[in-house]
Amino acid sequence: MKTKKKLLIGVTGGIGSGKTEVCKLLSKRGFKVLHSDKIAKNLYRTDKKLVKDIIKVFGKDIVNYKGKINLPKLREKIFSSRKYYTAINKIVHPVVISDIKKFVKDNNYDIVIIESALIFESGLSKSMDYIITVFSNKKERIDRLKIRDEASTKSINELMKFQVDEKKKMEQSDFVIINNKSLKDLKIQTDFLSKILKAL
Repeated sequence: MKTKKKLLIGVTGGIGSGKTEVCKLLSKRGFKVLHSDKIAKNLYRTDKKLVKDIIKVFGKDIVNYKGKINLPKLREKIFSSRKYYTAINKIVHPVVISDIKKFVKDNNYDIVIIESALIFESGLSKSMDYIITVFSNKKERIDRLKIRDEASTKSINELMKFQVDEKKKMEQSDFVIINNKSLKDLKIQTDFLSKILKAL
């Protein structure tokens, strides 16, 4: 994936950290942004082999009457056990990474930002030139998710336990954005970082 003319920059962070907001701000500043979760959702609809592989592991009850994957049902199964969580990652990550590689190869952007919650777990980090982690403390993340997803504290904690420790992510990153204050503060940090990225 790496070439002299293109920089690949990963943006990661725990659920509710604000990584998507950072990517929105970077997009407004002219950067091309890819969202790995959106790529995966598209592949669930279009990649027949991927769907077949998922059904083999998770069963036919995750498919609706049209033969399409029912995402809420799949999500429920994924987070019901560590076994299923590991299995879906092994199936989906290589296909998503392949799709990203194809996009980078076929397009002429100097810098491509790739948002991925599982950038380290998927192995995608190995293909990045730089990695940005968006960090927010647990209380802030839970409060945001309660509002955004109308989720309970218990269900949020269940999701969080599957993700890599935030400190480990920060240690392995080139840049860290701390998102514990206001949106204005996040914009200031992202503006500063965007200037650094353009200078690179």
